[in-house]
Amino acid sequence: TEMCDMVIQTLRQVVGRELPDEKIMDLDEKDQFPEDLIKKLLSPDVGLHLIFLPEENHGLGGGARDICRVSEEMASFDLGVATAFLAICLGTDPILVGGTTEQKNKWLTRIATEGLIVAYGVTEPEAGSNVAALKTTADRIIDADGNVTGYRLNGAKQFITNGGVAQLYTILAKTPDGPSFFAVERGSTGLSVGKHEDKHGIRASNTTGVLLEDVDVPAENLIGLVEGEGLKQANAVFGYTRLMVGAFGLGGGQGPLNRALAYGKAREQFG
Repeated sequence: TEMCDMVIQTLRQVVGRELPDEKIMDLDEKDQFPEDLIKKLLSPDVGLHLIFLPEENHGLGGGARDICRVSEEMASFDLGVATAFLAICLGTDPILVGGTTEQKNKWLTRIATEGLIVAYGVTEPEAGSNVAALKTTADRIIDADGNVTGYRLNGAKQFITNGGVAQLYTILAKTPDGPSFFAVERGSTGLSVGKHEDKHGIRASNTTGVLLEDVDVPAENLIGLVEGEGLKQANAVFGYTRLMVGAFGLGGGQGPLNRALAYGKAREQFG
């Protein structure tokens, strides 16, 4: 609890200083992702993302309640910025719930120490929230001895938070044995950013499509190293992040109420 209190205090100081209301309005009007602020929150000086990473991977080992507190606090400033930041947690979760010890040591440690921006690549143009209807494929790459050395991903993802700015993607795709998550790094040949969504709100959050055309990844990037575990992993992720969304509702309501109360006390009318 004391550690979480310190994180909340740091968050209030940094975001309160870097994100005045005028800046929030400007980001919304320009439909602009606050890259400098997000990088500052991920920097060694602040390390806000460490709250949702295990201690053994250089994190703070926070639990669901801690993430709820951080989510509510961030949403009280701006839902767009909150979505942009906490989507890193969402993108990390498939590794957290399904990764092998070696995969966690590799990816979670990199996310902790390098401050990687992560995106969760599940939703598709024709699948929406029906995860089982996904069309993105992951075909096995087999060597001369019959060993699976990698996978070739093809498909399109849509409405991906952090899609245009992420350095690491967790992509759900169909393998021969069923839906599976893969870790895919930005810069992989065949990976590109699709359409930028011009949203009605939450505009500081970057939302785009993600296109995969013959994207080859090594076999060790299959989360859990077992095909067909993706839906189970996705359900575990959704069960956890629903708490974040609920906290967003609280913070997203409390922030405007606080602003309205302050305005009501300062407003002058009819003398």
